Amino acid sequence: MKSQRGVGLMEVLVSLVILAIAVLGFAALQFRALDAIQEANDRTAAMTLARDLAEKIRVNRTQLSKYKSEINAPGNATTKNCIRADGSGASVTNTPMCTRSEMSTFDSRQLLGSAKQKNMTIIISDCQGGDRQCVYVAWGDTAITATSQANCMVSGVYVAGAKCLVMEAYGS
Repeated sequence: MKSQRGVGLMEVLVSLVILAIAVLGFAALQFRALDAIQEANDRTAAMTLARDLAEKIRVNRTQLSKYKSEINAPGNATTKNCIRADGSGASVTNTPMCTRSEMSTFDSRQLLGSAKQKNMTIIISDCQGGDRQCVYVAWGDTAITATSQANCMVSGVYVAGAKCLVMEAYGS
């Protein structure tokens, strides 16, 4: 009987160590899940920005070059507010009050403001390997400019670990 003294205590200690390792593994999984959720939220926001810009260009197609210049190199001039509320009773509608060019500037400034709020960069550039225009959205540590998307894509392939999204929009 004397050789069995303390064996129960050792079994309890070993089981506690195994339990602690399992709990640490579970905690690590929770942190990975939080990272995945944040990445999914960022991708959703980027997709929404890119889709919004593509739709605005589709509606105002003749101003593609204006959208491209305003998104890639926004000026500091004041922008005309192109939307006003028409209030007649209970219904309120929005009426455009700008030329196509003014609307493209207004749209671009709104999109750039939304991107800045989300700590994202949005640009329009030629798609790699084609004559189409692509909308690039980057966030986090991935930096892109109108002249270089190398941190996002190289030869039409996403860079590993890059936090960016590319959406083909329109032909030149």
